[in-house]
Amino acid sequence: MKKIYYFILILFVVAATSCKEDFLETSPTNQISDQAIFNTAEGAQTVLDGVKRDMREYHSSHDQFGVKAIDLAMDLMSEDIAVERFHWFGYDYRFDNRNATYRRPTYVWTLYYRVIYNVNGVINSIDDATADSDAFKDNLKAQALTLRAFSYFRLVQMYQHTYVGHEGDPGVPIYLEATIEGKARNTVSEVYSQVVSDLDQAIQLFDSSDLSQRHISDPTGNIARGIRARVALSMNDWSTAASMAAGAKSGLDVMDAGDYQAGFDNHVEQNWMWGLEINDEQSTIYASWFSHVDWTIGGYCGIGYSPKSYSLALYNQMDDGDVRKQLIDASAVDNGRLIPYKFAAGGDKEFAADYVMMRPEEMVLIEAEAKARLGEDAAAQALLKSLRDNRYESPAIVDLTGSALLEDILLERRIELWGEGFAALDLKRLKRGVDRTGSNHNPVVAVTMSVDPEDDRFNYKIPQDEIDANENINESDQNQ
Repeated sequence: MKKIYYFILILFVVAATSCKEDFLETSPTNQISDQAIFNTAEGAQTVLDGVKRDMREYHSSHDQFGVKAIDLAMDLMSEDIAVERFHWFGYDYRFDNRNATYRRPTYVWTLYYRVIYNVNGVINSIDDATADSDAFKDNLKAQALTLRAFSYFRLVQMYQHTYVGHEGDPGVPIYLEATIEGKARNTVSEVYSQVVSDLDQAIQLFDSSDLSQRHISDPTGNIARGIRARVALSMNDWSTAASMAAGAKSGLDVMDAGDYQAGFDNHVEQNWMWGLEINDEQSTIYASWFSHVDWTIGGYCGIGYSPKSYSLALYNQMDDGDVRKQLIDASAVDNGRLIPYKFAAGGDKEFAADYVMMRPEEMVLIEAEAKARLGEDAAAQALLKSLRDNRYESPAIVDLTGSALLEDILLERRIELWGEGFAALDLKRLKRGVDRTGSNHNPVVAVTMSVDPEDDRFNYKIPQDEIDANENINESDQNQ
């Protein structure tokens, strides 16, 4: 019987990866039987630590450095980043990195399904594991459920169009056991239902266990609510999006202008909800997110192999008193270059800079968008103003209503979350296309200057290796 391709690298390879003085250092799991590691809560914690390390680690190619490599690919499939020179991620920028035999669709598929396989082992074993307390076991199970939901949500977003209008279309296979037997594609609706179920269960377990976050990489009840808010936004479930976003940011403050200017390189200095910490020994140097987005260090962007500029069209829509605009060097704008300094690790963490995964500001924007769509303009205005007052030199005036207010919030989302991996996914859920004309995108480098809404080029194809290995997915199941 055929086996699923993506489980070639399984848990015990991930968890046994060695490092010195690692804050997520794992036991030598190659000396433990496969099942024995799940017999204790400490073993399950080791597995989860290995999963989170896998999510930020280098994998065989310079455009494969965990989830932030995928985030960068998603941002480049939009209007908001202009690439000056064809290099790594160039095919993503050209909307030409989606075919079944290409590296990008295979990497996305294998990374997230490897996470799913490994956390399934925790989910299905933790109830019977020995532990100092049930609260500890509940917290670990909640973390595993959150990571599984996060992975399925990302997969269904990338291998199919958005939820609304495509509920019955083929999504991705759902696996709830640590199995290597291939399954057929579930519908988009079925995948979303599983994601919602996992997150709702995780939130309940987080709340009942009531344990504090051990490390910035550990999912929490706030993070589970944040992902749940993202999912509800994609489903046009505005009430749930608003309530979950409000719960996710409860007790958390947005960064002020000074903190925002600190470089987005250190989870200790910035007010993040979720991040992936990097240290000197684990830095992947040139094969890293900061190598591409940071002009202050000598990565691909800083050296000039593949500079990534801020979009001129987006820059021109920003308020002059906005600190975020002041972090963009426009001195070479006549040559099409707008240097963004949002991510600036030079002189501080350099290539060991941390990866941001979720911030309270995103939750403010989700709640504001949801409130605007519910017709609660006053509440939406107050939320938008609360963010802008922490970004503008003087108090912001927010007085638009109706559809104009909604568009203002969506613009704010593009500005605030620029470079964090949301651009293309937002275009997909909003059913909006790409128009790079009238900005600083070079047609020779970009090649693709416009993309229609819901164009199939937004979707990755199922990896050919998966089709060849999984008897329940064949060529007729392939995306267009």
